[in-house]
Amino acid sequence: MWRDYWQRYRRFWWAPCLVIILLGGGLFWQHSRQQRFLSTNQQLMAQSTKPKAPTKPVKQKKSTLKGGFVDIKGAVAHPGIYPICVTKTRLFEVLKQAGDVTDAADTSQLNLAQTLVDQLVIYVPTKGEAVPAEELVKAADEPHKSTATHAKSQSGVTTEATATKINLNQADATQLQTLNGIGPKKAEQIIAYRDEQGQFKQIEDLQKVGGIGPKTFEQLRPQICVN
Repeated sequence: MWRDYWQRYRRFWWAPCLVIILLGGGLFWQHSRQQRFLSTNQQLMAQSTKPKAPTKPVKQKKSTLKGGFVDIKGAVAHPGIYPICVTKTRLFEVLKQAGDVTDAADTSQLNLAQTLVDQLVIYVPTKGEAVPAEELVKAADEPHKSTATHAKSQSGVTTEATATKINLNQADATQLQTLNGIGPKKAEQIIAYRDEQGQFKQIEDLQKVGGIGPKTFEQLRPQICVN
């Protein structure tokens, strides 16, 4: 029986061999794949369990900004003392803190982009008010700079150089122009006011003349009288 079976199917002897080879190859490929997968997982696990080097904390630089205060005077909505960051805050910023300048202010005399330092005294002049540049923004310990000019007699007699006060009710245009910050135009305005309103009753009345604000008046105070 086996001989008959062999005689009938011997030409197909290679088929079982092919099946065995394919099965063996498939099993070998599957085993290799599993080994590679396990090896990869082991490597990943080993890397994840490695102790990480401690990271150094980043030191943050401490702010070196220095604070200070300035005193705002003159033609602003709310004169007073305001905080600043030294060498960082600019003049226009601190003026906004003071409620901004008034409509009568003359900001053309100021450098609004100027950076500020501690203890400054800032004066905002009014329109038509002549204020020396060094008096607009100055240090608090800076001495007040004002020079009193000496009046000269108009009779032609030369008098000694003394600190004589100018009488607002008697001085003419030439005498008034000897005062600090008073030019021909302001001298004429003072005389016109005196003619229209009568004599000055007190030296503070000089501020009623157009273009003479508090700052200018304070400079003129030691140089004038009404007696």
